[in-house]
Amino acid sequence: MIVLNESILVQKPIESVFNYTSEFSNIQNWDPGVVSSVKKSLGDVSAGTQYDLILKYGPFRPKMQYVVTEYEPFSRVVLKGKGTSYSATDTILFIQTPSGTRIDYQATIEFSGFANIIEPLLVPVIKRIGKIAIQGLEKTLNPDFNFPRKGKMFSSGSNIIDYIADHTILPGMMMFSKFGYAIGKRFRTKNTDILYGKRVVITGGTSGIGKAAAFELARKNAFLTIIARNREKALKIQREIIEQTGNTHVDFLVADLSLMADIKRVSKQLAEKKKTIDILINNAGALFNERMETKEGFEKTFATDLLGVFYLTQNLIPVFCKSGGARIINVSSGGMYTQKIDVNDLQNKILPYDGSKAYARAKRGIVILTELWAKRLKNKKIVVHAMHPGWVDTPGIESSLPRFHSFTRSILRTPQQGADTIVWLACAKEPGLCSGWFWLDRRPRETVVFPWTLGSQIKDHTLWNKLEKLTRRF
Repeated sequence: MIVLNESILVQKPIESVFNYTSEFSNIQNWDPGVVSSVKKSLGDVSAGTQYDLILKYGPFRPKMQYVVTEYEPFSRVVLKGKGTSYSATDTILFIQTPSGTRIDYQATIEFSGFANIIEPLLVPVIKRIGKIAIQGLEKTLNPDFNFPRKGKMFSSGSNIIDYIADHTILPGMMMFSKFGYAIGKRFRTKNTDILYGKRVVITGGTSGIGKAAAFELARKNAFLTIIARNREKALKIQREIIEQTGNTHVDFLVADLSLMADIKRVSKQLAEKKKTIDILINNAGALFNERMETKEGFEKTFATDLLGVFYLTQNLIPVFCKSGGARIINVSSGGMYTQKIDVNDLQNKILPYDGSKAYARAKRGIVILTELWAKRLKNKKIVVHAMHPGWVDTPGIESSLPRFHSFTRSILRTPQQGADTIVWLACAKEPGLCSGWFWLDRRPRETVVFPWTLGSQIKDHTLWNKLEKLTRRF
């Protein structure tokens, strides 16, 4: 059984909100998972009113019948639905608030037959669809809330491709390659947005994907600050960017982002020097094939790829709040699909160390933090997104995963292709209207493919609390 719980606030009187939402033939207007909903009963909506629905799950179009079982005007509606191998109960509560109406929406879904066997695979997909549907209802009832629905943002062709990529192994992996980038490119418009005057901070901007993103951000007239570990490399990149783009608003700060003391120092420098930051791109990351610890006592993969990202971002939130519309972009990895976060072994001490798995677990943690930040920063006009760049030919991949690099070299993306979604998330309108999503090739994607990688709210908040505790002493 799957239980979905969502709440939204609507700036309209409770009567109109109730009348619209309880008329279930309207659901096709706000739920992208519904192709059509036809009222089969005559007269006004009441207990006993029936609806026939056609749903949309990728290329599939299953049918479902709903009936209103409880109908209490302006306070409560309950509907029960039944399909071939599943049933659902939707309970919708309406509460008057000083500014309008709150809707509490609960859906309980049960499976039978073959669907019951594969339920663990369906959980993340259905939860994501449910969240998008309620966000669609919020957009429909709040005319000024321009939340981008996936069905509107992207063509049906790209939705089918995304479904296949997210739910099949080999085709999904191939979408990480340069061929996946070429396919995705067919469904997107040219990125013509500029960033003039926007203060952008990017970590790891001296090589690979970060370097490619830095050049493109500079071409879009951003006021750019690069955080780098090596002063000579940073100075060289700064000069190259200025010479090649003509943008003189490029500087850098030096810090080892595996060291919390360095992060604390550079955070203070940014707060004092920049006053406001409009965009933070947490791009720096590293994969270590042997377990090592920093001089502060943290396992190096964990410190660089997860703890340091948390600490830097948390330190800069007061600066983001001054922006009036800041964005945080966290660079993850497709490898995170293979791992779940282990809150009892964040520093990779218990099991034999595997650099690739440690890296993937840290990148899974980045996705979890993205969703947590999105919720916590919702009222501060700060949006947070995670993305993965696909398989990219970078010096880091070549040195840390030589066999993988040798085997896949012919299909790897260029750093510019890997950086494309980072730059788009930084400046395009659509990602500024939503938060907490995970992106590949400018399209939102699922975060869970394998059921054993699915976490829980308890583990997510345990992760947050442990990271907070570890950084508190700095």
